[in-house]
Amino acid sequence: MKIFFKFFIPFIILGALAYQFRVSLAALTFSVIDNLAKLDFRKGPCEEPVAYRLGAFASEFKISEEYLLEAIAEAEAIWENPFGKDLFAYNPDDGSKDVLKINLVYDYRQQTTSKLANLGGTVNDTRESYEELKSEFLKLQDEYQNDSQSFNNLVLAFNAKMKEYEDDVIYWNEKGGAPQKKYDELKTTRAELEQEAKTLEDMEADLNEKENKVNSLVVELNLLAKALNISVEKYNMINEARGESFEEGMYVSQGEYQEINIYEFSDRDKLVRVLAHELGHALGLDHVADPKAIMYELNEDQNMALTADDFQALKLKCAE
Repeated sequence: MKIFFKFFIPFIILGALAYQFRVSLAALTFSVIDNLAKLDFRKGPCEEPVAYRLGAFASEFKISEEYLLEAIAEAEAIWENPFGKDLFAYNPDDGSKDVLKINLVYDYRQQTTSKLANLGGTVNDTRESYEELKSEFLKLQDEYQNDSQSFNNLVLAFNAKMKEYEDDVIYWNEKGGAPQKKYDELKTTRAELEQEAKTLEDMEADLNEKENKVNSLVVELNLLAKALNISVEKYNMINEARGESFEEGMYVSQGEYQEINIYEFSDRDKLVRVLAHELGHALGLDHVADPKAIMYELNEDQNMALTADDFQALKLKCAE
């Protein structure tokens, strides 16, 4: 849902321009680029180091740039020391597109992690704290479900109206133009669609914020239930998994553009480990089968060194 609606407004506007300039809508094509596609456009990691610099730096993490750079250096060493070669190079002055940017991105994930760090003094309370949190969660979850259903119904109605508008534009383009009255009607419909699109975008933003709050409460509830030994089924999050997977970070590569986004960490070791994992992706490595490996798909282990699977994956990559 979070990227669902971003492409409607430009489509509407281009559709209207096609009508005004008598250009066939069939000639207008759109493609949505997958930001997570790993395109290996660079030289191999054994040929030259991957240059990187710091990008966005959220102050809410309450760490310094020096702290982050030291953690990155530790993560680099996890790969470089066993391999005996510099695989990464910090280059703060290089603003070219092919330099890897490492960003600290603050959202509900780190908000939740920060809350959990403060729960140590409260989890020994009575079950009352759990029940209060559960009540808040159920209320917010119900609001989210109702709002989500309303949003989906409005989107369906919008899509139907937009399809009708597009069909009209195509029809009159093929006719070589429309009478003035019909032209004015199409302009009015376009304006209405643009306004509806803006309303739906605002609704979507509110839903995303509410979803983040629900997911944050889920993490807290599950932790409290475990700490207080309450026998209940695990609460599920909305739309996305969190916690022990490597969703604390993400490597993004699109053409010459590449970045690592760090979303959460509870301590320095967690930060170093997620950086090492994402740096592995920057080297072109995929996930491996060993649960103890840096490149295992889930962040379940405390191991801070390459396993045989990690090392073999890097050797194979360098041999390409």
